[in-house]
Amino acid sequence: MNDPSTVTTTRDGLEPEIDPVPKGVWQRLRHTEVWQSVFRHPQLDTPRGRALQSFSNVFLHVYPVKVPSRVLRLRYSWRLGYIATVLFTILLVTGIYLMFFYTPSVTSAYGDMQELRTDVGFGQLIRNVHRWSAHLMVLVVVLHLVRVFYAGAYKRPRQFNWVLGMGLLVITLAFSFTGYLLPWDQLSYWAVTVGTNLVGYVPVFGGILSDLLLGGPQIGQATLRRFYTLHVAVLPLALALVLMIHIWRVRKDGFAVHRGSSGAFSEEATQRPGATDPATDQPVDMEVDGTKRVRLLGVVDRESVTAEERLTDDSVFTWPHLLVRHVVVGLGVVATVLALGVAFSAPLRSIANPNLTPEPAKAPWYFVGLQELLSHFDPLVAGILVPAGVLITLMLLPYVDRNPATESRNRKFAIAAFSAVLLIAVTLTVIGALFRGPGWTFVAPWDHSYLEL
Repeated sequence: MNDPSTVTTTRDGLEPEIDPVPKGVWQRLRHTEVWQSVFRHPQLDTPRGRALQSFSNVFLHVYPVKVPSRVLRLRYSWRLGYIATVLFTILLVTGIYLMFFYTPSVTSAYGDMQELRTDVGFGQLIRNVHRWSAHLMVLVVVLHLVRVFYAGAYKRPRQFNWVLGMGLLVITLAFSFTGYLLPWDQLSYWAVTVGTNLVGYVPVFGGILSDLLLGGPQIGQATLRRFYTLHVAVLPLALALVLMIHIWRVRKDGFAVHRGSSGAFSEEATQRPGATDPATDQPVDMEVDGTKRVRLLGVVDRESVTAEERLTDDSVFTWPHLLVRHVVVGLGVVATVLALGVAFSAPLRSIANPNLTPEPAKAPWYFVGLQELLSHFDPLVAGILVPAGVLITLMLLPYVDRNPATESRNRKFAIAAFSAVLLIAVTLTVIGALFRGPGWTFVAPWDHSYLEL
């Protein structure tokens, strides 16, 4: 059996051959039984070696072995999905640290927040990073959804993955909303009060849902305990599970690339009998006369053997090409949230007081658009029917939109409708966050800002 530490490659760059044992501390370490029991394959800088690294590493195994070269470009996806995953990881790490110093009790929660600022090592910085990561994750997930829509990447065969993405958006919003109450100060208490009041307007089940969420007639100890349990246990597990399925479906459904006229990911390459998608190793579906069929090699004997031009492979190995880019982007995300954490502290107002309503009492910024809508329409319409209708419509979009085109010029109606809804949502959010003051009156932000993050 070949010793991994003595392996070099042959001239074709595919198979290994044996060389004498290298010298040096590092090479001797890689030659030990302990090292070889952890790393099952040598790190060969060859196509076969890179493939073995992906197959044998639990983290690299999440990625496909090869990806279309276009995926490496930043403009392809702006790495938004990956950035959201990095932010979720930061939230998990910082959240676990904060759990050591927090008690979900109305008598001690606010005191724990103060101790984080004064007595806990790096406590305020970790809380700042945690809060900014939560804000950025909501923003990035929304931007990711917008990009996927404009790229037409929600269409067949990725319909269900779009639904999973919508589920991730809902869980992300719930994740941030439940964490908003935990400091138990005036800002968090009344922001959550505004948000939870909408639940009571749900037809038929409003009272039941409100009782389940609040645990009583108003926000109190039961509410804090339930929000804490949802925030640190239920929602992280739900988000992690759906995120794993979402990433797995990205790999199995393939990347949403525009296939050219040549290459392994080209239309011509994938329309050949028995062709498979290099990113997923799955047979490529073909449609003939409107009927889908999958043709496999060997089913029909060929009448004659003819020479065929070998198409150029336009795919690249995930290791190291894509992985290096992900490491750089991940480090950039960490640096960004650290810089924001150093520059801007998470607010902590006076202790929550149910008898003293601050002016203005605003919902969290990602729900303040609904609060603005409530000031113009009936609560049932603005708080329940409109957001529920938009959410359900977006979830059903891949199955309702029968237009197979993904280019913008061939999807003018869908893009115009989506852009109109997006513009309205952004406008309402900006007005509610920046232009509303005490009594929900119009206040210019350059005169006085009531924005709360």
